[in-house]
Amino acid sequence: MYLDTANIEEIKEAFSLGILKGVTTNPSILLKEGKSRAKVVKEILENSEGTVFVQAIGESYDDIYRDCQEIMNLDSNRVALKIPACFNGIKVIKQSKTDNPNTIILATAIFSVEQALLCALAGSDFVAPYVNRMENNNINPYEVITKIRKIFDDRNLSTKILAASFKNTNQLVDILFAGAHTATISCDVLVNMIDKQLAEASIKIFNKDWEKLQNQI
Repeated sequence: MYLDTANIEEIKEAFSLGILKGVTTNPSILLKEGKSRAKVVKEILENSEGTVFVQAIGESYDDIYRDCQEIMNLDSNRVALKIPACFNGIKVIKQSKTDNPNTIILATAIFSVEQALLCALAGSDFVAPYVNRMENNNINPYEVITKIRKIFDDRNLSTKILAASFKNTNQLVDILFAGAHTATISCDVLVNMIDKQLAEASIKIFNKDWEKLQNQI
């Protein structure tokens, strides 16, 4: 599981759990922090573990490719590329893998099976279907993910499905059931996965009963 944020306090708190594999960011997330991309990425690297995905920007092939090189200069060991699954983006995925097969690439903004397949064939390590955005546009994300997973498995493609864009924990459970390998989630969704009212109520009863037991003995 990955954390989808650039907020350092959220990252510190979430990573204290010891279960996260890294952090994903995008330009919209970085904008909330009001600092340069290089500064934010540096802070994330200092306060997290695992892979830090940074999204390349641009519309032309040259612009996207050039930004990918700038991103990899931030840290060649832990930083990975997020590249949009558009025509020029797929070309950049292929070229980036040709330049350095060890570069980790997440193809982002996936809304269809076809996009995911093309990105996998280009060499992407992960594809990121946008779950909630699909639902908001009358696309069934669970059907899309199931089809992607079957195509990948049937053809022995090593690309993993890293789902993104969630509004609740039910969506997360459903995409994993549909075949997604992993997901990136906001801190709010992570907290909602843990803090269940029934569990909290049971824990309070246990704690009160423990106090009563201590008073009796």
